[in-house]
Amino acid sequence: MRAWLQTKTGMICAWAAAFAPLFFVSDLAELLWLTFTAAALIFIKASRQSTFQWVYKSIPISVAIGSAAGFLVFALDFPLTPILEKATSSKLDLSQLEGLHGGTGLYFEWMLKGILLGGILEEVFFRGFLVGWGSDLFGKKWVWPVAIIVAVLFGLGHSNQALVGQILTGIAGLVFGFTYVACGCKLLPAIIAHATANALTITKIYLFGFG
Repeated sequence: MRAWLQTKTGMICAWAAAFAPLFFVSDLAELLWLTFTAAALIFIKASRQSTFQWVYKSIPISVAIGSAAGFLVFALDFPLTPILEKATSSKLDLSQLEGLHGGTGLYFEWMLKGILLGGILEEVFFRGFLVGWGSDLFGKKWVWPVAIIVAVLFGLGHSNQALVGQILTGIAGLVFGFTYVACGCKLLPAIIAHATANALTITKIYLFGFG
């Protein structure tokens, strides 16, 4: 089995096994996605080589680009949220962050989640594994289509934030994907972008609430 996974067919099947669950919004789908992605990274050396490409040009340049992209995502929420709420007749649901306003303990808890789980884990698994390794498996001409599809699925996966939240998250996913691909499929700019956007949003809610 392990030898078969090193073949082109085996690697494509491993990638597809991690990708397919994202088309279904459920806790089981998330568990399968995480499990299959982790298994591929453990057992297939080529997946690690493609996924864990870190620095674009230099660390300062990667951090600068990522910070700018993250701030862009944060800034876009202000004009887009009321427009999307009116267009979709729905309300952005951030009830999972209830109690964050003025709650110092929750603030540090959510900052850790936003940076470690959102910024690092999601970028490694979404952009690095699915987009980076996927484009190596299928050819570089597929890097943009896969990045766009992954961004859409990234948005759909945030169904707990209502339709507005899904659209906003999908737009954020497009920015993270563009940052990743434009920087030569290097992870650090995308990680910094995602972590920055999360950190700014969490800090805003902590200081000013949901208004």
